[in-house]
Amino acid sequence: MPYNLFLIKIGNAMDIYEINKIKVGTRNLIDVTLLSICMTAFVLVATLNPAILAKNYLFTLQLVLAIPLFVCTLLARIKAAYKSDYKPWDNLGFISFTLAYGFFINVVGILLSLFTALSIVLVFFSVNIILDLIRTGIQIHQYQTRSSRPIFRIILHLLIIILLGILPACKIY
Repeated sequence: MPYNLFLIKIGNAMDIYEINKIKVGTRNLIDVTLLSICMTAFVLVATLNPAILAKNYLFTLQLVLAIPLFVCTLLARIKAAYKSDYKPWDNLGFISFTLAYGFFINVVGILLSLFTALSIVLVFFSVNIILDLIRTGIQIHQYQTRSSRPIFRIILHLLIIILLGILPACKIY
């Protein structure tokens, strides 16, 4: 059943909670997958070449921060699905996911910069930025939102990617 028809069929506030539970389940699958990838990357790097962790502080910091941030996102989204005052939990999940995902992209980009040409790294970051801008544009256009949330998210994401990903990958600092 299409999402719009599903929304038309709901009649009371209790059904909204059911929709939130479904959305949380889907989002948590994504979060668990990204958390697993971060944990695997940490274990692989720590096992195969621990010098990477010792020499690249921004890489290491972002990798180890992404892990608890993804866990925080999971727990916050679960709370948001079951609480009548879901907004604080939703905001916490939103912020922690935005930070964790930005750090995750940076970890991949910085790791790429250690083993490939800078042009490949810049293509990786550019594609991520372009796709995120497109996704945000579609979200704003489709929902005609007056909320500043998508704008805040894209600005925060771009700052994280540029300052903590692209610049370190280019060896600027």
